[in-house]
Amino acid sequence: MVQIKRSVIQIANSTQLISLPRKWSQKYGVKKGDELEIEENGGDLIIKTERGTSVNKTEIDFKDKEPLIHRALSSLYKAGYDEIKITFENHSELDAIQATINQELIGFEIIEEGKGYLIAKQVSNIDHSEFDSMLRRTFIFLVSTADESAEALKTNNINTLKNLTLRDMTINKLTDYCRRSLNKKESYFKFIGPGFTIIELLEKIGDCYKDICKYIAQNKIKLNKSVIEVLSEINSFLKDAYKLFYDFNLNDMEKFLIKKEKIEDNVINLCTNTNKRELPIILHLNTLVRNIFDLNGPLMINAL
Repeated sequence: MVQIKRSVIQIANSTQLISLPRKWSQKYGVKKGDELEIEENGGDLIIKTERGTSVNKTEIDFKDKEPLIHRALSSLYKAGYDEIKITFENHSELDAIQATINQELIGFEIIEEGKGYLIAKQVSNIDHSEFDSMLRRTFIFLVSTADESAEALKTNNINTLKNLTLRDMTINKLTDYCRRSLNKKESYFKFIGPGFTIIELLEKIGDCYKDICKYIAQNKIKLNKSVIEVLSEINSFLKDAYKLFYDFNLNDMEKFLIKKEKIEDNVINLCTNTNKRELPIILHLNTLVRNIFDLNGPLMINAL
């Protein structure tokens, strides 16, 4: 909830006025002469408009741009657009567009389709009260993915590793939803920038686990014990970040910073005691540590 102060203007002997916030008036299309509903609730006056938020529309052309379809549509969704007109040229582009809308854009449906174009629109509104639940679910999915990845690597369970790569789609949907929600109504975090960064990093962390599982599953590599031990340390590091987000204190943050240095040293040591086929995994582990560690800055801004 955004709190704004307004001075009371006295008109004659009986009428008192306050001005409406310009940003709010523009957002809901309030113009001179419009009628607003005012509800009296004890010491509070609640101002309501029947207009609702205006539909935020845009257009994009994907002709000969198939590799960009997924990322571009995801970006428009996260930016907060409510209706997107999409032009395309062939069935391959159409398939990619439909797959992205159906699988990842929560609340969106294709409402119109013609020759070489379609219109996707948000048909169910984001419930901003669900933001905390969706964000917590993202953390829970990441932690469970981390634990199950380590267990699958210990037993060299290729089928489980393949299934875990698909879980990244759920993490992407959750983080996309959260970023869209922030751009539509920035009320959960103290500052939207650090909050958005936290969610971006959670998606990147999910990508790292996906890449590790995918590489092992495709190349059928059995990792040596030391690599799996370092992964387990990183998983514990992720759980520390999760705890700090919901129960922050400076002592735990200090331990978090110290732990990062130790884990990085262990990752570097792996490079001298592993075979070439494992080197891509070590690179992914290094990226994973850095992404988890980078949560510290925006996390402290949000908590302090």
